[in-house]
Amino acid sequence: MNALDVVSRLVRWAAPILVATAAGCATVPNSGSREQPVKFPGKDVALNGLLSAPAPAHPSERRPAVVLMHGCSGMLDSRGRLSPRDREWADQFVRWGYVVLHVDSFGPRGLGSVCDLKNRPAESQPWTARTADAYAALDFLAARNDVDPQQIFVLGWSHGGSTVMGLVRPEALGRRDDGPRFKAAIGFYPGCVGPLRMKDFRTTMPLLILHGEDDDWVPAAPCVELAKKLTAAHVADAGKNPFPVKTIVYPGARHGFDAIATPVRYLPNVHNPLSPTGRGSWVGGHEPSRLKAIDDTKSFVDSLRRTRLPSGRSL
Repeated sequence: MNALDVVSRLVRWAAPILVATAAGCATVPNSGSREQPVKFPGKDVALNGLLSAPAPAHPSERRPAVVLMHGCSGMLDSRGRLSPRDREWADQFVRWGYVVLHVDSFGPRGLGSVCDLKNRPAESQPWTARTADAYAALDFLAARNDVDPQQIFVLGWSHGGSTVMGLVRPEALGRRDDGPRFKAAIGFYPGCVGPLRMKDFRTTMPLLILHGEDDDWVPAAPCVELAKKLTAAHVADAGKNPFPVKTIVYPGARHGFDAIATPVRYLPNVHNPLSPTGRGSWVGGHEPSRLKAIDDTKSFVDSLRRTRLPSGRSL
């Protein structure tokens, strides 16, 4: 960890955040500060979120933004707090100059963790309810006067990563041809079996998938094959498949490898169709992979900040 990261963490604990919660209002928070709650309309329910942002250089400055989609356990833990992983990623993006919005898909629908459930509620499904939630968050951020509507990214973990795999599709629920667009998408250890089996799966934005080689809950191999398939389709017909898709696999990493200061542990009750018993998975942090994922994510978003769609309009 460099000196800037150490200072930023100290500031995060010491400085209060001043964030306006209404859409369209400029925000004036400290760069290492805590999130503030916001509400915004979803497709079928009023959604909750946590918003944080760096201090603008001047009141009219518009900054890039990122929507963060939680995993199967929900946005908050039993004590009503973000996980250290989720907060650390928010702090990373704030340090990079981004407005950050965590989206709570479960709380407003009366749902808790769905990790242990074999048959999960329809309201929790990644490619329906949660995809629509992500696009509602996009609308919310694009309406703010401190956000550049052409520079909004989306990132999701696990169940939220699978949500990312749904929202990149042309037919994604909540996506409008005349609405704002996500700049690009990042999926941490998503499920790729479904997209890989689809004959016509394609993306409407650049996509980066980050996965652990030793993930025994959601395998990395289908994501590797999906990236190869979509890259080949791009080479064959760039007009039909114009966006780059890349999968990075980290050796020695398990599910949740980007969790900060979290030893690998066995979760016996989570639903896992890959297990002979249908239950159980090893999860936990892998510090070399976590640090590399930060660098890979930064390189990905930086490389896209000034790119344009093949059609000529901004991403």
